[in-house]
Amino acid sequence: MAVAPVLPGVYEDVDPTFREYYELLGGVETLGPAISPLFEQRGVRYQYTATVKMMNDPQATSGRVFWLAPLGLDLGFKEPPLPPPENVDGRYVDGHVIHPNFLDLYDQLGGISVVGRPISELHYNPEKQRHEQYFENLGMYWLERETPIKARLLHLGATACDYPCRELPAGDPGMVDPPHQTAKFFQEAVARLGANFTGFPITEAYQTPDGFIEQVFECAVLLYDPAEPGRVFLRPISIDLGLRHDPLASPSGQDGFVFIELEAGKGYNVPQRFLDYLAQHGGLDASGMPISELRRVSDAINRQCFVNLCLEEQQYASGQAIIRPVQLGFNYKMLPVRPMSSLEQSEASSAEGDPASDSPAVNPPPLPQATVASFSTPQAREVTMRVWESFAMLAPDQNQEIGVSVLENDQPLRNVEPYLILFLPDGTERNYYLYPTGADGVSSIVLDKINAPTGSLISYQVCVLDQALEQYCVKDSFLIWQNP
Repeated sequence: MAVAPVLPGVYEDVDPTFREYYELLGGVETLGPAISPLFEQRGVRYQYTATVKMMNDPQATSGRVFWLAPLGLDLGFKEPPLPPPENVDGRYVDGHVIHPNFLDLYDQLGGISVVGRPISELHYNPEKQRHEQYFENLGMYWLERETPIKARLLHLGATACDYPCRELPAGDPGMVDPPHQTAKFFQEAVARLGANFTGFPITEAYQTPDGFIEQVFECAVLLYDPAEPGRVFLRPISIDLGLRHDPLASPSGQDGFVFIELEAGKGYNVPQRFLDYLAQHGGLDASGMPISELRRVSDAINRQCFVNLCLEEQQYASGQAIIRPVQLGFNYKMLPVRPMSSLEQSEASSAEGDPASDSPAVNPPPLPQATVASFSTPQAREVTMRVWESFAMLAPDQNQEIGVSVLENDQPLRNVEPYLILFLPDGTERNYYLYPTGADGVSSIVLDKINAPTGSLISYQVCVLDQALEQYCVKDSFLIWQNP
């Protein structure tokens, strides 16, 4: 079935195929308007609304012919699962707690069978002034300023739609920005510290004026030192944001607190429960030393700040208390990017340990592992893309080679034609078209030489369009670097 073009600004009706299912789930009030026409791929019919992607398989043998596509998973909002809490406000389902404010809507829509399992914890988005949580098939939010609280669906359909969809009103509170990917420079550190500790990345990786590679996450800012490959550390974000240092205190002797001495018998008293939390996420090497005492910032929240981040403890009516980092990354993102001073470098803690001062010169790292992404598709298909470059750190006189392999259900996908977009530091782009993948599912291309200053971070994106006309893309980057 051919896909009819839909011009921006044109409102499309829900196709009769989905009308009853659409109304059953709450119609336009819950799912938003349709933003694409009905289209068909391999016998399965689809239609996007602002919030979801509806699917219909008339030939399904299970008896279930309507369901929602896993947009939350496809867009990359999945976080690592957490162990079941002892006491919980909300409902714990397979690794995550559904926030109480979303339970009524979750059950009303059909629970796991329609919404899917939760794939993240609750997040606060200060840029949108909303609280949000992601599920396998959709996302939910409520606005901070709104009373009484009303749970709504995020516009994941508008974010994911690969077709010319209707434009939604500017400033709509449910709009979702496509998630950023953790740059390969930071993947190992994030896996070790915990994605629940750093939060989602909220920028792409970029180069700071003094040559570091930086990426901002919700709760922390990570830095990579190209001169010492493998060294990743946290930026002293509390200092950069100008957070107040409390006067140094004396030991309190209070039960459940540990005194950390900083100067001549003075320092700060840190709750043992905060130190236990940090021990699971890199310890004081990750957080840096404390810069304040524990403070009560609201009726239900206690907070203490460290050099690299702040921790808060939220207490619930059930008696449960949850410790997590404060989302300072959004505040840092609003600041002008600036280099780290020598003082800040000495204060920042290395997630890999401080290198010895007399270490010999370090050669460029070996060929890095590929960036891998998997995409779930209809009819139990799973497409996996592996993208790599020959040189993670490219000398100015070298030619970079980019490779990609494409698998479908773990089998090489042949005759797929990848294309590549190279994003250059001057804001221009170069487009390349690769040869079709061979019997091994692999294709590669040697790029033209790149005229860019040493220290430039070069981002690129490789996309494929498979035989079902589904598009999949993977982002990655490499560094222009000349060893002295």
